[in-house]
Amino acid sequence: MKSVIAQNTSEVEVVKNLLSKNVPTYRQAYSDRTSWLMACFSELAYLRFNPLFTNNQQKELIAKYIEEFTKKAKKPSLIKLLDVVGYDHEAEKEKLIAELGSLNAQLIETFDSNGTQAILISTDKFITLAFRGTEATSIKDIKSDAKATTTKCASGGNIHSGFKGAFEEVAIEIQRTLDREEFKNKPLFITGHSLGGALATIAAKKLKHVGGIAACYTYGSPRVGDEKWISNIKTPLYRVVNAADCVTMMPPGSDTISALSWLLGLIPRVGKNIRSFLLSKFGGYLHGGNMRYLTNCTGGNYDAVSLLYSVSFFYRIKMLYVKALPWSKPLADHSISLYRRKLAIVAINRN
Repeated sequence: MKSVIAQNTSEVEVVKNLLSKNVPTYRQAYSDRTSWLMACFSELAYLRFNPLFTNNQQKELIAKYIEEFTKKAKKPSLIKLLDVVGYDHEAEKEKLIAELGSLNAQLIETFDSNGTQAILISTDKFITLAFRGTEATSIKDIKSDAKATTTKCASGGNIHSGFKGAFEEVAIEIQRTLDREEFKNKPLFITGHSLGGALATIAAKKLKHVGGIAACYTYGSPRVGDEKWISNIKTPLYRVVNAADCVTMMPPGSDTISALSWLLGLIPRVGKNIRSFLLSKFGGYLHGGNMRYLTNCTGGNYDAVSLLYSVSFFYRIKMLYVKALPWSKPLADHSISLYRRKLAIVAINRN
């Protein structure tokens, strides 16, 4: 079975090299090696350890309902389709355990509730909570992303309502697991890609851990909340953005919504109402934490990648425009595999 993290001998050597050095822990400054490792964990969180169906009867029941809907004409085709989109979650879990073993880590717990998934990982020095990102085949993930209206948060400020609901699906179970005696002396890292990055950001604010929360690393994360919500997060947030990753520009920021609402406010009669609605439901989104920007690499030559601490908004728009041409693969730079490969090169070059 092909490995996810190390797909050839040179990548195996890269993994060994990076794992030979210690990872700093507990409220730490940004680390190239840690960032690479967290990207690995974020990628492995996509392995489908959770069952698509609880049992075969559930699959048959779904097929039965669809069969009745289609007047009993397509049952063999429907069963075949369910087998194609299905998977062996036990085999996926075994692969997850094996991949973590290659990174000197072990799987402690998996979390799965109503479309939200995460894994808790342990090494000899720290534990890591990695959230799964958006799955294109998951309607629940897509609905969580699309529900971009803000809602008030008990801790202050406004938060993306879809992300908030998705986090709450697993929050209680995760907190109970972190409270176990065996973890009290190990600091906690939190990480995730895409939707998983948004959930990791919320977790960095909401979760408590006796051993301390070392840092939160996110990759290709969308915006989560407004300035007030972000301002009282104590955990160090490191937000890694790849060149033309358009997901990191969603939902639209406060400046974009303010400009749009001002223009729509000029519409006679209904303009003021539209403006008020936009500002109340979608206004105020800001990115939190410290950004690290991975530069564009032409022709797949990732050896030329650089890690920048800041870039202007106009520079990012330019890269988005150039990289997206001819607009055939607008999400190409959003891949967690691409993040992980670039970060490995950065870590090797800097060490």
